Amino acid sequence: MQITITLHCPDCQSTNVKRNGKKPYGTQNYLCKECGRQFTGNHALRYKVCHSSLTQKILLMPVRGAGIEDIAEVENISIKKVLSVLVNSRHSLRPKQPYYDCLEVDEFWTYVQKKNRNVWLIYAYHRETGEIVAFV
Repeated sequence: MQITITLHCPDCQSTNVKRNGKKPYGTQNYLCKECGRQFTGNHALRYKVCHSSLTQKILLMPVRGAGIEDIAEVENISIKKVLSVLVNSRHSLRPKQPYYDCLEVDEFWTYVQKKNRNVWLIYAYHRETGEIVAFV
């Protein structure tokens, strides 16, 4: 059984493309005959980190007890990607209860662009309800 995938140019959506050598890391390069754009196959199939559902999974997994390296290993992405999603998230959470008898708190820090700009990320988790109480 053979599967055929029709390539479209990302700019002009033309199917008039030809092979144009390989990238240094081994990926096939293509050239659009209509607009002259070079591209490397189907971007959506190749780069998993571009999917928006991955961002939601990354934000949920630390609350469920997964560490940064665990998330990177399970999702088969880089640690840098996991950290960038966590650092750039702008969650504002409101607790559902005014008082919690027991919370689990975890924190970690990472660099943002420069080594002298470190950022602490702290979150609290209520195990009985599965609720993220705070994310700072």
